[in-house]
Amino acid sequence: MLYHLVRPVARYVLRHYYRNIDLTGLEQIPPGAAVILAANHPTAFIEPCILACFQPRTLWFLARGNLFKNGIFTFLLNALNILPVFRREDGGYEKLKVNFSTFDACYRALSRGRALMILAEGRTIHEKDLRPLRKGTARIALGALDKYNTLPEVYIVPVGINFTHADRIRSTVMLRCGEPILASEYLAAYRENEAIAIRDLTLHLRQRLEPLVVRYPSRLHADLGEAELELDRSNHATHLRHGITHFGDQLNRELALASEAPAAAPALSRYFHRLATNGLTDAALAGNYRKDRQMPATEWAKSLLAGLLLLPQIPLWLLAEAIAASQPKHIEFYSPVRFAVVAGGTFLLYPLALLLLPWLGKAWLLASLLSVGWAIRKLERLQRWYANRKVERMVEQERSILRDWRKALE
Repeated sequence: MLYHLVRPVARYVLRHYYRNIDLTGLEQIPPGAAVILAANHPTAFIEPCILACFQPRTLWFLARGNLFKNGIFTFLLNALNILPVFRREDGGYEKLKVNFSTFDACYRALSRGRALMILAEGRTIHEKDLRPLRKGTARIALGALDKYNTLPEVYIVPVGINFTHADRIRSTVMLRCGEPILASEYLAAYRENEAIAIRDLTLHLRQRLEPLVVRYPSRLHADLGEAELELDRSNHATHLRHGITHFGDQLNRELALASEAPAAAPALSRYFHRLATNGLTDAALAGNYRKDRQMPATEWAKSLLAGLLLLPQIPLWLLAEAIAASQPKHIEFYSPVRFAVVAGGTFLLYPLALLLLPWLGKAWLLASLLSVGWAIRKLERLQRWYANRKVERMVEQERSILRDWRKALE
């Protein structure tokens, strides 16, 4: 019940939290069959939210056992179809025993043709990479097939989830589902030797996930890799895409560019250092914002209206920013905590405000909630105008140098 109440609110917030969510390969998820969606894990819990909101199937999830701190947390997490998986560091071997009941619950869910989502890496690190996969995905898929003879198949769908900037709002998410793995192909081997079959299936899953995840050759390549990706985004004006799309072209390019990121590129480093020194963006210098060069009076009026419409939501966003900046100990939780506060406030506080506010306040808040996409785009146009203006007001010689350097990088 709570899952289906929260889901549309989370979808509403995600559509505006990110500028663009690009989804490809959703047709790879078999309808009505037992499915495990096995995803990489770049943030704490936004990946499950995106998958729950933007594909049609109801999902069940696995989460770290230490989140189930007390009865209230346990009740809420279970109401959201979340089951605990304990690691040794979450409470020793005693807690590991709880996993048997969780695995049984997963087996039953799969036997009824349900869909599970598992963060296959098991831990989150804020970087563009694919870490070693845990064995839980293979263990659950093969355990369900072994226990329920009437279950014909468990499909393991590899899911790559990629963020342009995982810690920022109004960035881009690129999600791609790959071809399903048939777990039944490993069942005979599992019945002969569980450990070997689980290992082989886990290796197969990794091979299927690798082409779906933007990855640098090593951490040493990350800074220059990010710079190359930023050039590509400007060249294709991906900053101007909004909403839910199903293109896949940006992900295709970023997969290829990241895999060949250089370890050293003095000209590229020099260019981005000079940009930062001048407080410029590559997109503005590349001319992405030329259409926003002029801001007629009507556009200024629309920007003012946009600001007034968003005003009722600013306190919640400021609260979310304050909590996210002060509470999480690790950067991987920064954006998820901020999102959770906004989504929770939208779910709990705004309905209450609509009941308690006078009619004028009700009308203002309702207009704000209904027009948030339009209002954000208007303010972003103002931001682009300002970025473009900074380029135009540069000393001509400095602007020419930067543009020559950029042209040499293309």
